[in-house]
Amino acid sequence: STQSTGVEHNLAMLLKLMILVLLSTLAWAKCSSPQCQPEMQAYVATAAGEAEYRAATPIPQIGTLHSLYQLPAHTKCEVLLRVHTSSVNPSDVSPTIARYPKVLGSDVAGVVHQVGEGCTRLAVGDRVWGDIGANTLTSSGNKTKELGGYAEWVVALESQLAIVPEAWSWEQAGSLPKVALTSYKALAWYAGAPWKTSPTVLVLGGSGGCGGTGIQLARALGAGEIVTTTSAGNSEYCVGLGANRTIDYHKDNWWEVIGDNSVDVIYDTVGQNETGNRAMPKLKPQGWYVTITGQLADHTRPGRHQNMFINSDTNLVNFEMLNELGRFGQAGALFTRVNQTLGLAEVGKGFELSRTGHVVGKLVISADSQDMPI
Repeated sequence: STQSTGVEHNLAMLLKLMILVLLSTLAWAKCSSPQCQPEMQAYVATAAGEAEYRAATPIPQIGTLHSLYQLPAHTKCEVLLRVHTSSVNPSDVSPTIARYPKVLGSDVAGVVHQVGEGCTRLAVGDRVWGDIGANTLTSSGNKTKELGGYAEWVVALESQLAIVPEAWSWEQAGSLPKVALTSYKALAWYAGAPWKTSPTVLVLGGSGGCGGTGIQLARALGAGEIVTTTSAGNSEYCVGLGANRTIDYHKDNWWEVIGDNSVDVIYDTVGQNETGNRAMPKLKPQGWYVTITGQLADHTRPGRHQNMFINSDTNLVNFEMLNELGRFGQAGALFTRVNQTLGLAEVGKGFELSRTGHVVGKLVISADSQDMPI
């Protein structure tokens, strides 16, 4: 009948519509990979001192790093990550770059999407974290930084990445790589940690990223008394990280409060003028002064040690240290305060906040967006 024919026609049309919707959904899901969508959102340096958010910039491919940079032979494996989070570090604001345009960002936390040749530890689907802000050389021999964390996709070396501790959120994983590695290297390489003698440790700048990790790692690595400089408003925060005592730098100069020959380790994350010269009288025999800012003493006292180092000079093979730091994180001994979370289009705002020098904890950069499946 005419009526039944109309019903059958409507059902057929509905079925066709459902099939089209299903096929479209499958096609969209299939093309959510970088092979089908070759562009991504990113925050990009366009020239010296200039950077901007770009809604569409090319997605890097595995093999990119070895074509661009001079890399050690044992760093053969490259992996492609879907980035979830990164963060702002002072060194991210004006990095050394040899070639523009360049995606910025050192810290990275995300999911392995693809692995290249020579990979032995990581697999597709692994949740990883690391610091890809390594100082390196271009293939033509010019000094530059690796970078790439302020984007939806990034290629990194397997040797720069480790599995994210289950106890951490993406915000923690994206905030901690550079500051945790910096403090771990400072204390383990240049200050005698891990310690068995419960030394007294002074951390200058306890509420910042490196200062905060410095307090926690000093505690985890065997420190006895931990003293730190901070504002009165951040004193409770620093005590919560593991400090026994705080010095309000608005009221007191630490070098006038700390007695001579009373401290075993001084870790400087601030970089005030004369810090090294002021630190040297405070050290006990065989004491260590280590700075990440270059403020060394003019002369080293007999029986004392001083060093300055740059974390990014040693960032191509970090996975074993990241594994150790991850164990501290899983045990609740390493974390940071998330100051605020910004999107890729807001990285410039994060740089402005970082320049003030008064960020407590870390500024997180989220690479997640509604139109980019994770």
